[in-house]
Amino acid sequence: MSDTIAVASSEVRIRNLHKVFGGREVLSGIDLDIPAGSVTAIIGPSGSGKSTLLRCINHLERPDSGYVEVGGEVIGYRPEKGRLRERSSRDIARQRASIGMVFQQFNLFGHRTAAQNIAEGQLAAGVPAAAARARAGELLKRVGLAGREGAYPSELSGGQQQRVAIARALARDPRLILFDEPTSALDPELVGEVLAVIKQLATTGITMAIVTHEIGFAREVADQLVFLDGGQIVDRGAPADVLDNTDNERARAFVAAVL
Repeated sequence: MSDTIAVASSEVRIRNLHKVFGGREVLSGIDLDIPAGSVTAIIGPSGSGKSTLLRCINHLERPDSGYVEVGGEVIGYRPEKGRLRERSSRDIARQRASIGMVFQQFNLFGHRTAAQNIAEGQLAAGVPAAAARARAGELLKRVGLAGREGAYPSELSGGQQQRVAIARALARDPRLILFDEPTSALDPELVGEVLAVIKQLATTGITMAIVTHEIGFAREVADQLVFLDGGQIVDRGAPADVLDNTDNERARAFVAAVL
């Protein structure tokens, strides 16, 4: 990494982001700002780089060039004499603690209860066990699962497991939450209960970036809609502008096919 950097002005600031897998450029010069307290929905065809973009934001994937800032701090790197140098693994872990992430496949520990899954990160950060348990109970109530503290993932539906995963992402009061197609692994009848929780979160002022194929949901919840294709942002703007009035032929065809 040898990119020069500038002063941040948004909660999330992405500049000239490139990522290559096996000789194929998955992200090709992404520039994106996500204002504090806003919701950005990211749509596009499979293989367009949407999930990779999210994983670069919290440094689960290491960019090949370019950089990501969250809250004015470069993620994974530290500025040094106008250049970016890799941070220590401990420092990167500290940065990730302020960025919650909800995955497609829930990623819950099967041998731990709902409350234990939620408390895990707090305990690792040194939060007393009693406080971590209390926080887990509060968050389960918030996502509509009050009284399910002792349930194991195998005893929960897919929608309930994803709601536990959302509660886990909230446990350390992140400044940003990333959702990577949070309903794609759910049966259709369970999608609504997860989207309802995310809609409620969108009213709280937390900054959110959501990769989704739920176009109606994106229209309703997002402040900004980003259409990604071939590793590039080909359209962005207010949801109605991108979904109804785009001049981009690829975006228009994708939206028509999804709807």
